[in-house]
Amino acid sequence: MAKIRRLVLDVMIPHATDALAVTKKLSDLVGVDSVGTMVREIDKRVTNLKVVMVGKDLSFKRIEAAIVSLGGSIHSIDNVVAGKGMVEDVDTLQD
Repeated sequence: MAKIRRLVLDVMIPHATDALAVTKKLSDLVGVDSVGTMVREIDKRVTNLKVVMVGKDLSFKRIEAAIVSLGGSIHSIDNVVAGKGMVEDVDTLQD
C-alpha cells in the first residue's frame, strides 16, 4: 500500500489549546518530518487551524488520536499526497 507523504487538514481546537501545542505534538509522531500550522479563524470557543504535515509514512490514525488527545477534531482532509514522490498542486480551469 502507498505511504502517505503529505496531509493538509482543517482542524478545530479549543481555546485552551494553542497552535504551538498542536504543532509540537504532531511533529513528535513517528513518520513525521515537518508540520506547519496556520490559524484560519478564531471565534468565541474554538480556533480553526490549517495543518500541513509532511513525512515518509504519515499515519492518519496516530495523527487523529494526537489531535483528539488535545481536545481537537479534524473537520476535513483538504489535501493528500501518497506514493514515492511529492505532487505539487497545479491550477486548473476550475480554479
